[in-house]
This record gives sequence, structure tokens and C-alpha cells, in this order.
Amino acid sequence: MSAHHHLTTITDPGPLHAPRLRNTAIALLIIGILGFIAALFGAFDGGSRRAWSSLLQGMMIPTFITFGAIFFIAVNWLVGSVWIVPLRRLMEGLTTGLPLTAIAFFLIVIIGGRELYPWIATSYMGGDADAHSYLFYMPGGSKEAYMTWSRFALVNGLFIAVWFVLRDRLIQGSIRQDQVGGDQREQQTPWAIAWLMVFAITSTFFVWDLLLALHVNWFSTMWGVYAFASMVQMFFCVILLLMVWLRRGPMKEVVPKHILHDMSTWMLGWSCFCAYISFSQFMLIYYANMDKGVFYYASRTQNGYGLQLWIESILRWPVPFLLLMSQSRRTCPITITIVSILVLIGNWLTLSWIIVPAFSPDSYQSTFFGPELLVGAGFVGAFLLLALNFWRRYGLVAKGDPRLLRAVNAEHLH
Repeated sequence: MSAHHHLTTITDPGPLHAPRLRNTAIALLIIGILGFIAALFGAFDGGSRRAWSSLLQGMMIPTFITFGAIFFIAVNWLVGSVWIVPLRRLMEGLTTGLPLTAIAFFLIVIIGGRELYPWIATSYMGGDADAHSYLFYMPGGSKEAYMTWSRFALVNGLFIAVWFVLRDRLIQGSIRQDQVGGDQREQQTPWAIAWLMVFAITSTFFVWDLLLALHVNWFSTMWGVYAFASMVQMFFCVILLLMVWLRRGPMKEVVPKHILHDMSTWMLGWSCFCAYISFSQFMLIYYANMDKGVFYYASRTQNGYGLQLWIESILRWPVPFLLLMSQSRRTCPITITIVSILVLIGNWLTLSWIIVPAFSPDSYQSTFFGPELLVGAGFVGAFLLLALNFWRRYGLVAKGDPRLLRAVNAEHLH
């Protein structure tokens, strides 16, 4: 970086005020609520079950992005990254989706679970034990004992409570730095380690219970890392879109091109990781050729779902790989915006591909012309409101971090 661009002070951009975006978020939330209610009362094909499957798909938007954000923040606290400091407060705003996860999960546990999971319907509040046993290949085995309503509610409810506590400790420690200053890495590192260790186990069980368990007898040993890859990829898309938007306004000075380039490089590399994990999961099941594994992919490569699989795969890997391969493209706002939006669409299609065929295996059900889109928009709106409230309250930049100026000036690169 030339001396001409070397900064000696940084002007705090302050809190974010975006009334138009806030109004848009409120409108999206209202649309989502109305869409869910309409689906619940049979306004769309599939009846009330489609309403709950739409809720399940929609709740994964804030859940996945939040998980991706906290994971990335924790990793960078742990390794002492300097380059991330100008972005950290922005990323922390994307960790606010846990209340939406909790609300949606509560609704599923109390009302919608019996519509989504046949094993919950037969085990609900001490239901018919024989009917519950009949669902499994090995009646009386460990899987039958594990897949019950009470275990589902209590264990995942506990997970969510633990996530709230660890997320609060990690984020509040960062916010406290704005008041007390100084290097907080020593205080933050234990919480970062705690989050990463707990997250690795609990998030795997969570996605097993909510997504993999839509089919009683299907399993994948790679399901946890498969979902994890999507979490981080979705987070990268959102943070890049925010960077492009805010660099045109309050964060122009704080987010120079080299940081935009670094984040785009992460997107490029992570897209390759997503492709590797997705292909590996498919090939393991394909080569094993076991009935309990193959039927999952068989039902998702027919009746239009196979075409959707190709589209989402192209959007999630070849698109970012080819468009971001050039160094110059990784700092081009237009390219970054296009790639981020397309990859987000690809992840949305992936969630649809996972969930929808479980309820409509014999006929294709589009995720863009039904309650899935409406409810998904509602979750996006609610998540936006939570994030905007965070940035309005705590600002856009971790102004108390002594490494901020070093990161902006790229001193860590020399």
C-alpha cells in the first residue's frame, strides 16, 4: 500500500441507520407470516404439511448464516487474525438469528413436528409404541429409542440454550472492547474454543434431527459436515453483499480493496470445499449401493428434482470458481454481487432439494412458486431486523480493537 493511502486515524462510521431497508424487512416479515398462515389453512397444494415444511426450510436461512458467522468469528479470535478486525462487528450482526431458530423450533416441537416427522407422530406424548417401533428396521434398537418426541425436544432445546450462552459471551466480550480498549484475545480465546468444540457436536445432532431425520431410515455419516459447508458458504455470501453495499457509504474507509479481495478468496476456496463434500457424500452412498442409502438420492434425481440438483450444484461451485478465479474479479463489486446472489440461490435450492422431496417425491414442487418463497422471505425480513438493530445499537466497526488501523493499512501483509 502506498504512503498516499496510509491512514493514521480512522473515522468511526457509527451506528447504521437504514430506514428503507428496515421498512423492506418489515414488509418481508409480514409477507412471510401471511404466507405461512395461508399455507396452514390449505391455500397451497400439500395442505398444512407444506406450511410446516416451508417453516423448516425458512428457519434454516438465519440458522445457517448465524452458525457460519459465529464459527468464522471464533476461528479468527483463536488464531489472532488481524485482517478480519474491520469486519468483525459487521459479522457479529449476522449472529443474531438464534432467536428465530428458537421460535421456529418451538413451533415445530409443539405443533408441526407431527406433520414433518412420522417418528414424532407415533411417539408424541407416549403414543402408540407398536406403531413407533414399526417405523424402524430394527425394532427395539437404539435408533427407535433415540428418535422420540421427548428426546428431540429436550436435547435440541438444550443445544439452543447453550448456543445462546456461548454466543453472548463471545459477542459481548468483543463489544466490551469498545469501552475498555486493549487486546481482548486472551479473554476471548477460551470462549472461541468452547464454541468451536460445542458447535462441532451440537450442530451435527441438530441438522441430523431436523433435516436428515425427515426420512426415518436414511442416514449419512457426512451429513454434519455437509450442512456445515452450506452454513459457512451462505455466511460468506451475505458478508460480501454487505461489504459491497457499505463500501459505497459509511465503511468506504474501513474496508479497503485488500480486505474485499481476502473475503472473496475465502468464497472461492470454500466453494471448492462445498463441492468436494457434496460429491464425496454422493459417491460414498453410490458405491455402497445399499437400499437404506440409495433411495434418498433416487427420489431426488427424478420428477424434476434431478434438474434442480444440477442447477444448484452449478450455482454453488462452477459459478464462484470461474467468476472469482481472476484476481481483479475478486475486488469487482458487480462480480461479487452477482456471485453472492447466485450462490445464495443455489443454497436455497439445496435446502429445498433436501426437504421438499420428503413430502412430494412423485411430483416436482417448485420452491419459487409457493409458501416456501413467502415463508423464506419472512425469515429473511426478521433476520434483517435483528441484524439492523444490532448495528444500530453497537455500530459497524470494532473501534476499540487496537489492531484496527493495522488491518486497514494492511500492515499485517508486510
